[in-house]
Amino acid sequence: MEITRSLLLILHFIAMSGLLGGLLASSKSLNKGVLHSSLLALVTGLGLVGIRYPLNDADPMKWEAVNHTLVWAKLNLLLAVLVLGYVAKKKESFSKNTWLAMVLLTLTAIVIAVVW
Repeated sequence: MEITRSLLLILHFIAMSGLLGGLLASSKSLNKGVLHSSLLALVTGLGLVGIRYPLNDADPMKWEAVNHTLVWAKLNLLLAVLVLGYVAKKKESFSKNTWLAMVLLTLTAIVIAVVW
């Protein structure tokens, strides 16, 4: 279980860095890697939450319980990035405000993960 968690965590880090890097690299048009990274972050994040339950049951002293408030906040931030990304993908132009909102939402999710 811990190996699976470690692999999911590595993939989640790669996805979040791809998301932020893709956003910072694209200002005129939305990079396709941004949406792929967002989806990978969503899937691996849900996997990390799901695997935390059996880890906590096996050793509650080592693995703390899932903080549902943080999971809810990060999930909503990532879903907002995905919605903005898919809406921007359908349009011909990628507005500066949409780009800024996606960057700020991504940075907020990263700060929440690191600080709490």
